[in-house]
Amino acid sequence: MSTIYGSAQEGRFSSRGSRTRSRSASAWMQILISLFLLLDLFFLYTIIMQLTHQQKAFEAGKAVNLSLLALFTVGAFVLSWLVMRTGAWKRLLCMFLIFAILYLTAVFSQLPTIKKYRDIWIKTAMSTMRHQGLATYYFPDSLVDEIGKQKEEALAEQENHNSTDPAAIHRFNPNTDIWSEPEGTWANDETVQEMTPEQKQFYSLFYELNVKSAEAYFADHPDVLENGYMHMLVNETSLDGDGTSIRTKLGEKVLAIDADNRVLILEVNCDGSRGVLAIGKLPERLHLFASSNIENTSEGTAGYGQRAGTIAKRNDGILAMTGSGFIDEDDEGNVGVGTGGKLAGYAMCDGKKFKGIPYKWGYKRLELHENDWFYITSTYDSVSSDVTDAMEFQPALVVNGEAMDIGYWTEYNPRACIGQSERGEILMLCVEGRGAGGSLGCALDVCRDILLQHDCLTAMNCDGGTTAIMWYRGEEITRCSNAATPEGRHLPNAWVYVGE
Repeated sequence: MSTIYGSAQEGRFSSRGSRTRSRSASAWMQILISLFLLLDLFFLYTIIMQLTHQQKAFEAGKAVNLSLLALFTVGAFVLSWLVMRTGAWKRLLCMFLIFAILYLTAVFSQLPTIKKYRDIWIKTAMSTMRHQGLATYYFPDSLVDEIGKQKEEALAEQENHNSTDPAAIHRFNPNTDIWSEPEGTWANDETVQEMTPEQKQFYSLFYELNVKSAEAYFADHPDVLENGYMHMLVNETSLDGDGTSIRTKLGEKVLAIDADNRVLILEVNCDGSRGVLAIGKLPERLHLFASSNIENTSEGTAGYGQRAGTIAKRNDGILAMTGSGFIDEDDEGNVGVGTGGKLAGYAMCDGKKFKGIPYKWGYKRLELHENDWFYITSTYDSVSSDVTDAMEFQPALVVNGEAMDIGYWTEYNPRACIGQSERGEILMLCVEGRGAGGSLGCALDVCRDILLQHDCLTAMNCDGGTTAIMWYRGEEITRCSNAATPEGRHLPNAWVYVGE
């Protein structure tokens, strides 16, 4: 009897456990169906906005968008039917309320951390030509307009800062072609005093190097000294390599030492993203060279751009980087597909003037004068009579050795910046971003501070984003943010450092 009773009890408990597991599985199934329906509706909304608005959230043709619209529409009907069939509408409602609360918090909260990253998201989207929909689709117009007002205020602040004569501040000794260092630096080190005159000249020229790490590398690679220190060429800039074991005094990795051309190339950490800083110690070698046929409104010519490496090779350059911005649209108004031929702003390329679509008030002009010094002025000021090369963009990063307040430009983007140190050295900084090589990009104050670490006197931001690229001796040494164009986009011009 007890055995029968026990068996009956076990049967009831087993049945209860089975029903509990069944209800549990059903609950998880309802949650998954609800989640998939919400995600489907989100993507369906995005596709509709993509088809009906000029701004885009992602790159896709009309045919692709229509196909996705059909797919997500069918998915919405199927998932809605499953919600009703399984009785998941209560869980769907709960999940919708949770997501609504999270969304409203992200959009309207004034908590500093949330506001900071919300602004970064909107600024990053609005700074692109192809992905502005990532802001305009999901945030109210009032928030997007407020970001626009902040930019106008930041540009207005830029208007008040122009260069005085930078040549009065430099410490370059043109008679010896060696950069004179102030007292208390490595030149007074006892180990350096034992070096040969050529070594001393080399380490005076490349004063940035950590001598111990450099000498260790030369001991392991004696072939680089076959022509002596002052004719050394170390080039490990390839994107497939790891650079050298040489470090600077600031701890930066050395990628190249080109003694004949007085060039030092470093890999720098830009807030977790990879940056490359090229230092050219002969400023007279720098020019802004135009593509073969950019549009010139003063001459009524149509045009096209060329890649930075192409422009450099045509002008005997060994080092090149992005220059002016351009109108990034085709003749039908489609954005993000420009050929690089429609110059934005004014430019002077190796003595030749080019007039593109004028920039509005608050933008800056970077002028390279006949004395081989950079000057920064407003775009509405007259071009100086002794300018050899010039471009216009925004913002100025460093003026008269003073760090500019560039708190607006906090978005994470690929960057290209150019400047000049108080010794006259050309500083070219390019930062990878948008996932290229694992880099997200960085805010502009990160670039500014890196340049200031190298005693920057004058610096300005160049066109960034997908346009940002650096080229050296036949190959790109930074990754373009668009993997489909590893050589970079077509540009109206490029800053080129000419080789021997």
